[in-house]
Amino acid sequence: MARFPYTTLRIFQEGAQAVVQPAPEGNASTVETLVVNLANGKSTVTLSQSVMRGTPTVECLGLLGVSKLTTGAAALVVITEARQVAALGPNASAVYELVKAQVLTEPGADKNSANRQLLSLLRDAVDPARSGRGIYFSHFYDLTQSAQRIADRDADAAAAAAPLASPLRADARFWYNRALAASLLDAGAHRFTPPAMLGFLRQLPGLHFAGGKSATLTLIARRGVDRAGTRQWRRGCDSKGNVANFVETEELLTTPAGDLASYVQVRGSIPLLWTQLPNIKYKPTTVIAAPGQSAAVFDAHMGSLKAAYGDVVAINLINHKGTEGKLQVAFQTEAERYTRTPGAGLHYIAFDFHHECSKGRYDRIELLMQKIAPDVNRQAFFLRRAGGEIVQRQAGTVRTNCIDCLDRTNVMQGVLGRKALESMLAALGLMPSTPGAHSLPSSFPGVEREFKILWADHGDGVSTQYAGTGAMKSGFTRTGKRTFGGVIDDGVKAVTRYYLNNFQDGRKQDAIDLVSGAYQVVPGSKLPLRSQPSPFIPIILALAMVAFGAHQAGQFMSGGLAAGAVGAANAAAGGVEAATQSQLMLLLTRVVLPLVLGLGLLAFVVQNGKHLVNKPLLCPHLAVTVQAAKKSGKGGKQQ
Repeated sequence: MARFPYTTLRIFQEGAQAVVQPAPEGNASTVETLVVNLANGKSTVTLSQSVMRGTPTVECLGLLGVSKLTTGAAALVVITEARQVAALGPNASAVYELVKAQVLTEPGADKNSANRQLLSLLRDAVDPARSGRGIYFSHFYDLTQSAQRIADRDADAAAAAAPLASPLRADARFWYNRALAASLLDAGAHRFTPPAMLGFLRQLPGLHFAGGKSATLTLIARRGVDRAGTRQWRRGCDSKGNVANFVETEELLTTPAGDLASYVQVRGSIPLLWTQLPNIKYKPTTVIAAPGQSAAVFDAHMGSLKAAYGDVVAINLINHKGTEGKLQVAFQTEAERYTRTPGAGLHYIAFDFHHECSKGRYDRIELLMQKIAPDVNRQAFFLRRAGGEIVQRQAGTVRTNCIDCLDRTNVMQGVLGRKALESMLAALGLMPSTPGAHSLPSSFPGVEREFKILWADHGDGVSTQYAGTGAMKSGFTRTGKRTFGGVIDDGVKAVTRYYLNNFQDGRKQDAIDLVSGAYQVVPGSKLPLRSQPSPFIPIILALAMVAFGAHQAGQFMSGGLAAGAVGAANAAAGGVEAATQSQLMLLLTRVVLPLVLGLGLLAFVVQNGKHLVNKPLLCPHLAVTVQAAKKSGKGGKQQ
């Protein structure tokens, strides 16, 4: 079978049968044909007559895959529109960002209510305006792999000979449509479904450096598929060592001559068993597993990092006080235990970012850089010359986290990214030869500006997918300064995150669990989706009561209500005693009672907040990794 995927497909649908063929080339009478039975999800690949003389139902750039429905039917997800955002590889292969996807089903499939709910989630998961923001693919460049892994894979004869979209080539950790594509791959339809990744990708071509030379800078963020999800429904580590919000970021520098340099760093949630489920409070309760209960998952996570990257420098940027302080102690305890084993290959560093960099003293990050400089220099970066000679390999990675692995993390990763870029430029002879002139800001201020914007966009992209807003502190990453406007922007983002995390993210998590394969649809089984109570009505009613009571209290204090009561009482009864009783009654009914009822209702909503937030319903168990510890009474619970 040919190795190269089809770049354009035409789909003819008649009833429950979808016939997929590549766009016609030449006068070939027979073509490779994929037939998907949308009534039962079965797929077959054969050589058959071209049926491309008619008008196709859909023209597309590839298939993301097939998703099961509860009735036994299936939905075919196709890429109908995309825009090119980069060109990568020795052949400058086009890289696309998904703009529009379409879901094809058999006629009448959405008449079943369970099917309708699944189709709604599926469309949400591949909609760039919603949960599907940041889906990228390429027909000829594997976006799931770093440049160093691609070089290693191509050196393996079996992997190099495999079809581009086969499991031998794509990195399953970052293959966003691996669950959707599974049945198509089983049928041999490798050429119809390119591997896609979820994350961020931007390219800065034609940057000018020393000696009139130019280079292209590309930044790629690959989001992990395992334990994928939203900010507070996915925290910490699962039983297999997969962490929430795991992202591999690769900085690629390429020259027109064909030289390539690559630097990879990662981020991910604190690799312990801990949860922080939404409960309407601004800071939800943090539950941490008891000492020792996270040892196995911590070891599994570190083992997977070492297998993929080599030695690990783990930078923990969370606070050393409060709830974050308890997580810091738990992380450090496991790291110290782990490093006592021979060949651990882990260097753990705790750096209280908020304390050290308070009042805009971001220059103090240099203190942290000095501590990790020997490790970073030893780990180096991947460097391959134009002729294919591998001059240098990256021998490890820096793993950075804060509480969300978004805001503080992105600031730190941007600093590491600049250090790596300066080293790569020097290695490629693109830095000035003047002694000491190896600083990007001083040597190439124009490139420095674009570099800052690129990293700020990267942080915003990763943050929006996990938390619903762009990254906080992105103003510093974008401009190098902490401004009042940046502080206001962070405040708006904090409020927006609060709303989304409490009242929207349950459904978003369900969409991610469906498309990532965390939830497996079993035909004929009851779908665990239901309507959920909303706290909006009681909250609005409570706030209205409090506002009314406060307004009436203000009038009473100013004498307006009291004077009116006295006048009414005197006119009706002609006595001071009646006026006093009227004042008290007015105070009770218009001030005290609304305030008591409103505040009581608010207290009730807050007390029962965990029952009123928008929860994920397909895989609720994946959000509660400390369930066993809580039940046994051995878990640690902090506010």
